[in-house]
Amino acid sequence: MNRTFSATSRREGDAAARQVVARAKVLAPVDTGRLRASIRLERRSVFGLRQRWTVGSDVEYAPMVNDGTRPHKIRPRTKKALRFKVGGKVVFARVVSHPGTRARPFLDRALRDVARSRGYSITQR
Repeated sequence: MNRTFSATSRREGDAAARQVVARAKVLAPVDTGRLRASIRLERRSVFGLRQRWTVGSDVEYAPMVNDGTRPHKIRPRTKKALRFKVGGKVVFARVVSHPGTRARPFLDRALRDVARSRGYSITQR
């Protein structure tokens, strides 16, 4: 999951991108710290002098944390039943209805906060 932005000045873009990474790491929810530690920056040249920066995470659950999830059913993939603990007791179920999770848009907020502090505007592509 990534967020990309462009700038004409490499120095300005590098500074802004580093700020977005730092802000995203502050805003990222922490359980094990894996998500926070995975937030990275990548810079690429696009069309000559124009630069593009991508800030994101390669952790598989990052989009689900940032964007949230809808209510959905969870079914076992390799066994006949799911196994988990509830109140210290082991429970088996063929299907579980997950209520979904609320979005915690740490990357979007980081980009918006840095853009606002630098007087940038954000446009969607």
